[in-house]
Amino acid sequence: MLRFDEGYYQEVIRKYHYDPMEFNPIDFNLNQINSRVLQYKWLCHYHGNTFSEALHDKKNCIVTTGIGLSGIPHLGTLSQILRAIFLQKNGLKVQIVLGDLDSYNARNQPLEVVLERAEMYKKFIKKLGFDDTKGVLRSQYNNEQILKTAYLISKVLKDEDFKEAEEDLSDLYQKKGIYPGIEFPVKQAILLMTADFIHLGKVDGYSNILITLGLEEHLYVQIANKVVDRMNYPFTISSMYSRIIKGFNGYPKMSKSIPKSSITVNMSYEKMYDMIMNQEGDYESPMDSVVYQMMSAVSYYSPDDLDELYEICKLKGEKWKESKKQYVNMLFEICNKWNYN
Repeated sequence: MLRFDEGYYQEVIRKYHYDPMEFNPIDFNLNQINSRVLQYKWLCHYHGNTFSEALHDKKNCIVTTGIGLSGIPHLGTLSQILRAIFLQKNGLKVQIVLGDLDSYNARNQPLEVVLERAEMYKKFIKKLGFDDTKGVLRSQYNNEQILKTAYLISKVLKDEDFKEAEEDLSDLYQKKGIYPGIEFPVKQAILLMTADFIHLGKVDGYSNILITLGLEEHLYVQIANKVVDRMNYPFTISSMYSRIIKGFNGYPKMSKSIPKSSITVNMSYEKMYDMIMNQEGDYESPMDSVVYQMMSAVSYYSPDDLDELYEICKLKGEKWKESKKQYVNMLFEICNKWNYN
């Protein structure tokens, strides 16, 4: 089974020429966010320094991310939402796109289900602290103009471009009957997602766009940059990628489509406590511990806090158990905002 471990990260970084935030200190800030903080929240970037320079020069810049709606949010989803809110609170213009049509096509979800779920996600994201008067929080279904952009950019895309954009967990999803592979509905979903990115420059007039995603989704940014190059658009698309949170029960990542892999936001306190305290499993280092990964991605811990927790996690003793108990309380408070939709 595919493992999202250091070997995977290193191979993706090498193959696609990404700048490794984790392994070489980055040389850019984003507004008042210094590079050390960025290194804790993201693993690597693609032309992130270009976006940083544009931001410093007061150009028209925006950060965007997309959220799948195939199920109740799990911690991987929540980590992307919290990162977007973090950037907004530090003065960046941020867009969050809710992929209702993406889930309708690529995950074969009923339309009425994903439309209702999109409204629940909107309420949840705002309760977590996103200000939709300063940023953009939208679904795909209610923005028909994006469909026009999708049609226009499809002129320069080929079938092999979509095949090359197939995400790394595709084989696992196909074996579980979750995902049909790169068939027409999935191509439509990828095309619309690409249009979500391109529309910001082509229609909305942003000169610099920064996409934030998990590293396993990096190929979606590659296809967007193919469109920019082939259509000679004057804007730039950069990206920052976060680590993938390891799944429980041996799964390579937490996935909304694989229930046993995840902690979800509607989980009871007792179930959450049991999973964190008793189902962590063996790990060789803190970066291989699902709980430490969760602490790094979904929490209010500072870099100094995480440094201390890293050392505690290495020892695997009573102090680590106490740290996990404290984390359960923090995590439940964050997740419980979903229950008051």
